[in-house]
Amino acid sequence: MSQQTPARTIQEIEAIERIPLEERFGARSTYDLIRAMAAQDPDRPAIALPAGVVCSDRATHLSAGALLKGVHQTANLGVEATDVIAELLPNLLEAHLLFWGGQAAGIVCPIQPGVPVEHAIELLQAAQAKVLVVPGPQVNQDLWRKAEAVRREVKSITSVLQVRGPGKERDAVYAFDALVGEYPADHLHTGREITLDDLAVSFSPSSTTGVLVLVPLTHGKLLYTAWALGLVTRLAPEEVLLRGLSRFFQGW
Repeated sequence: MSQQTPARTIQEIEAIERIPLEERFGARSTYDLIRAMAAQDPDRPAIALPAGVVCSDRATHLSAGALLKGVHQTANLGVEATDVIAELLPNLLEAHLLFWGGQAAGIVCPIQPGVPVEHAIELLQAAQAKVLVVPGPQVNQDLWRKAEAVRREVKSITSVLQVRGPGKERDAVYAFDALVGEYPADHLHTGREITLDDLAVSFSPSSTTGVLVLVPLTHGKLLYTAWALGLVTRLAPEEVLLRGLSRFFQGW
């Protein structure tokens, strides 16, 4: 997605609209965007968390190259293109790997951590979630208890990935940190060809509207958002975009 000068006249706007959006995209998926960013400058900072939101023994940022490696490993966990990965996580770096890596493999359904358990159950039953990703009890006892309640009721969930926890494999609860390191970090071993119309995310803005709905977003819609944001913000590579809104409200 190359940068363009801002359109200032109706003629310039009409010229932009004459070119189909898919021809403007230099990518077919969010995975392609991350891969292109890493190829251009793998050491470039991609994601950074404010101090104090993660344990002191954990990294607080990811370079573009590290992000791509984590996306590969997460996507290679064995999820199919139509599988739904429910993410019930606070703002940890692993949440970003799972959000973007999950899209490269299947469909991500992020649930805001503060949503009432009965709402989470209803949403994930509607989404037919197959994998539930949650923090270990050492990270957040309340979210872990919520996850246990959700799993009992949502029968489509076949396995749980526990972030920063030991897991309990006999109960199909797997330690994400230990498991992900066993998978290739240099490619998608599925060889999946993602299209613009493939569903990437199914998210719920219920915390702000009070209405339980799932909003589907395709890779094409997310690419359009990235393209439009680039036109509006005109950020230089060294500049930082501060995300003030919840990613669950924005849907990306």
